[in-house]
Amino acid sequence: TALKRRRLADSVILDSAGSGEWAEVISHLKPAIVSLRVTCVRSFEEDPAATVQGTGFVVDKSRGLILTNRHVAGVGPVRAVAIFDKHEEQEVEVLYRDPVHDFGFLRYDPSKLRLTRSEEVRLDPAGLKVGTEIRVVGNDAGEKLQILAGTIARVDRNVPELGSIYNDENTFYAGAGAGTSGGSSGSPVLNKEGHAIALNAAGLEGAASAYFLPLERVQYSFELLRAG
Repeated sequence: TALKRRRLADSVILDSAGSGEWAEVISHLKPAIVSLRVTCVRSFEEDPAATVQGTGFVVDKSRGLILTNRHVAGVGPVRAVAIFDKHEEQEVEVLYRDPVHDFGFLRYDPSKLRLTRSEEVRLDPAGLKVGTEIRVVGNDAGEKLQILAGTIARVDRNVPELGSIYNDENTFYAGAGAGTSGGSSGSPVLNKEGHAIALNAAGLEGAASAYFLPLERVQYSFELLRAG
């Protein structure tokens, strides 16, 4: 039997939110979810000079804070652009990259948004439980919002082995049969209350399995950043 190769999550592929309840939640939060285009301006450690795409979501609309994966934000010098709901593009800067876990924060200027309604997604680490129905909402190559349905199956998965010197450690990941693939790294994993209960991080090649980073450490860092 051939071994399945893990891959980073990228695009979500379902074109329907499902029930009317979910459609209302996603319609409300859609302006908070952004497509990210990140250019590594020079090779640095394991990152080549290249442009990558991913997803992020606004967690503090007044301070302009966006949460995404560290492997999207990069580890070296970058130039990054966030593409908002109404195709508004804003330059963003890397505010924080976690040295251990696969998350980071970017910052934009909220006063420069002209067309997109200001919205944010609340973090809810305690909401990550087995059996929770979820939607992973992200961007497909920066062109279109896509939605993928799933149910949290495990909250004790081993850290995905991504062949990186910055591989996550000292934590468990959550898992669901969500089938995430290219462009959706950094997408929020939403519950029916419209809260982010995890951060989409990776998938398993040849299977529908998806890896979600729990938000306890994200919440801790977020509160420190807001406190200055």
